[in-house]
Amino acid sequence: MAVMKRILANGRTVRAKWSSSSTEQTRATATIPGLANNQLPEIRLRALNEATLKMFMPIFQERLKKNLQEFQIGYEGDLDDSIRFSVSKGADSVMGTLRFNFYGRFVDWGVGKGITLLESQSGVPLAAGRMRSKRSAKPWFGPQYAYEQKRLRELATTNTQQVLAELAAEMNVQVEIQL
Repeated sequence: MAVMKRILANGRTVRAKWSSSSTEQTRATATIPGLANNQLPEIRLRALNEATLKMFMPIFQERLKKNLQEFQIGYEGDLDDSIRFSVSKGADSVMGTLRFNFYGRFVDWGVGKGITLLESQSGVPLAAGRMRSKRSAKPWFGPQYAYEQKRLRELATTNTQQVLAELAAEMNVQVEIQL
């Protein structure tokens, strides 16, 4: 990102004025001389990250469904059927959202129906006379989420390197990117 900001800082600023009712407003936009707006590095990067996320989320969903089968988490298919994803693009970001029934987290932690997280982790009942829990954690979501998050960071880094390398090639500048 630092390289991109330096390149944009060296570009000129164009001011556009327009009138809305009686109030005059100004808007500044940063441009790189000789480069169309849809070719700006941040717009290219956002589009590339959106395409990557749209391909990535279905794979993540399928891996979670596979984990549910591996850990034999059933509940009549409700949890399996509730896994949904969406990809949305904002002004400055691209966001992938994964949704599933909340009790899926309880299954992941091994808690529920009167069993607290502390009891599940320690294996010791909190109150005298309480039965020991037969529940065990079935980590179908937590480890997979951590892995996918790491992989997505790697893909975003690759996308950034690609966009900056293309920009440097277009501007006929030699840049060495080390991460």
